[in-house]
Amino acid sequence: MLDGSKVRRLDPAELRATGVRSTADDFHLLADRAVLVLVGLTGSGKTTTVQQLEASVPPAAILPDRRALTDSLILPRMTGDGAPVTDRVERFRLTAAFKDRHPGGMGEVLSWLLIPSDLPPGPILFDGLRGEAEVTAAATLPRAWFLVLECPPEGRLWRLCGRNDPFDQTETTPLDVDPTGGAEAIRAVLRDAGFDTLVAAAAFDRLAWMLADRGVDPAAVARNATIIVEESRHYDPGKARDALLRLAPDRTLLLDTGKLSPSEVATAIAAWLASG
Repeated sequence: MLDGSKVRRLDPAELRATGVRSTADDFHLLADRAVLVLVGLTGSGKTTTVQQLEASVPPAAILPDRRALTDSLILPRMTGDGAPVTDRVERFRLTAAFKDRHPGGMGEVLSWLLIPSDLPPGPILFDGLRGEAEVTAAATLPRAWFLVLECPPEGRLWRLCGRNDPFDQTETTPLDVDPTGGAEAIRAVLRDAGFDTLVAAAAFDRLAWMLADRGVDPAAVARNATIIVEESRHYDPGKARDALLRLAPDRTLLLDTGKLSPSEVATAIAAWLASG
């Protein structure tokens, strides 16, 4: 087993993208390697799962994450330059336009990737894919294995409101507010974002009270809810799961990260990989 502290994290500059096999001796097609792919929406636990796997079941290498590959391979094709796009909703718009040209989206990108030939044996880890079209494209990779991380929208919003991810521009400082008034303000911003269309009424009210009790700023809740709602317009997790169970049932593991702890997720993955 590899030492997880020394797992190589590939930089986007180390990769190449092409629609055909390279003749260069120092690059190999990713499709020729075993690939462990995380599938899940924002807040489903992909980053935590990568950290757990790196420590307990280390892969041969870790590809740049979805965000980095989008920055290096997708957005420049859509904007015509290498300028960063930091607004999350604008990124969704641009990636949706990319999918109009390439229906397989990031799944199709994986089939283009060429990786350094000096990597050690073992699976290459990638975080991650979303939606039916992406997993359908990736399922054609003969040695790809899929970890589907599922979590309901309310659980994902709760995580986003607590993780202070600068990329999401949702840093939150707990406020000293009356939970009653705070809950009503949070309900209002959630409805404005359309979040109430994603969850049952009881879960909606419970989440508003919990966020208010945590003292989360309604403005931060609004930004995070917008991310989840916008993502839901582009990616249906149920259809992605069903596609993998149809196309690659023996290469797919479903995990409910809303119920399982990070260590339980890692244990389940280790057992699954060992059985395969």
